[in-house]
Amino acid sequence: MKDVDLTPTQVWRKHRLRQIMLFVTVPGVLLGTASITAAYSAGWMTPPPPKPACTPDVVPAPARGSFTVNVMNATGRHGVAAEVAIGLFKRKFTVGGISNAPDSWYVTQTAVVHHGPDGLDQALLAASQIPGAKLFTDARSGTSVDVVVGLGYQHMVPIPARLKPIPSEVKVNVYNTTYKTGLAKTVADAVAARGFKVKDVSNDPLRTMQLGPAVIRYGEEGDLAAALLQEHVPGAQLVKDGRAGSGVDLVIGNAFTSLTPLADVPPLPPRLPQAIPTVARPCM
Repeated sequence: MKDVDLTPTQVWRKHRLRQIMLFVTVPGVLLGTASITAAYSAGWMTPPPPKPACTPDVVPAPARGSFTVNVMNATGRHGVAAEVAIGLFKRKFTVGGISNAPDSWYVTQTAVVHHGPDGLDQALLAASQIPGAKLFTDARSGTSVDVVVGLGYQHMVPIPARLKPIPSEVKVNVYNTTYKTGLAKTVADAVAARGFKVKDVSNDPLRTMQLGPAVIRYGEEGDLAAALLQEHVPGAQLVKDGRAGSGVDLVIGNAFTSLTPLADVPPLPPRLPQAIPTVARPCM
């Protein structure tokens, strides 16, 4: 309704209402603005500072052979637990049981490592061998862990390249197959003088007869040790057997004359300092 259609009294009331509204609204806006400004100035309305980023606690990893790893297969594929167990064994872990997981366990991840309160570091180390592996805490005591291989499993991480050993890291048994009495002792002393760790010295317990200069017997883990010893024994033949560990047998044959002159032995590659293995405990 326009003012021209209003009576004088109605016009007066309308203008009076506007004055009252302005009187109430404008001071309220000014007061609110001043209050907000004061609150910001006092820091009452400043957003809290962001929390510092969580940094995992990096600690030395436990020795790989110092705890037991049980492997369970939850993939439904035959032989996966055995495959992972062999891989862990090659990586110097102590493998315990190998079995199928309960039928009720449905594991979609690559693997889930079950551990107790005292086995966190051990679980982290075991989980690092399978890309994408997760952890699960249960109530067990001790440091043993269970690696439950899941549907997402494809492969383990590559085994790091092994360092070529130095003589002081190689354990050697020296055996004689000739009719020359004391030859094993003579060769053992010469081998020990070059830094090798000589263990047993005797006639060959396998009672073989070697016509060549020598045979070096070794197992799966002793290939590098055998290759190093071969550099010191001219004409030595490498023979792989089923032994465990990295120790080797030097079996002296009838054609043996002497060790390789030290001047002709290839020099050892330089040994760089090795980093201490670590695990990163997650933020709590």
